[in-house]
Amino acid sequence: MKKKLTFPLLVLVLLLWGAIFYRIFSGLGADTDVTPTPKTVVPSQPAADVTDDTLLLNYRDPFLSNVQEAPVMEEDSLVADYGYVEEAAPYVDWSQVQYLGSINNRGNGKSVALVRINGREYMLTSGETVDGFTLVKQNGSSISMSYSGQVTTVAMQPGNNEMQYQ
Repeated sequence: MKKKLTFPLLVLVLLLWGAIFYRIFSGLGADTDVTPTPKTVVPSQPAADVTDDTLLLNYRDPFLSNVQEAPVMEEDSLVADYGYVEEAAPYVDWSQVQYLGSINNRGNGKSVALVRINGREYMLTSGETVDGFTLVKQNGSSISMSYSGQVTTVAMQPGNNEMQYQ
């Protein structure tokens, strides 16, 4: 039975592969003259309002569509309305102020802060002023200092401890 079926299957395989090779080689060897058709080119007109090397950034922001813009006030109108211009606060170099620690008196409950200002050490209580710097308040490991209306908190330098006397 195997021999009866082998011969027809072999013929079928040869016909199938022959058809495949025929299609491959007929596509490669076909030299048909194809005349290319020219493309029709539409002449373009130059844009009248094109500027070179500039960005047009006067469009609205798409993310701020619901936000209303604040009214723009001119600086001259502010001066004219109030009659004066507020000056900026002077710059204060707070790095020249160091909190070294405190001395607490258990007997009367008063404490004295040890503060270094411009390289000189001072013993200050709340409300005292040295070189324009005023000790406002002591808070355990930090103090509040003011200078020219500006107030800041200065933390205790590492390695310093509080001392307590009776």
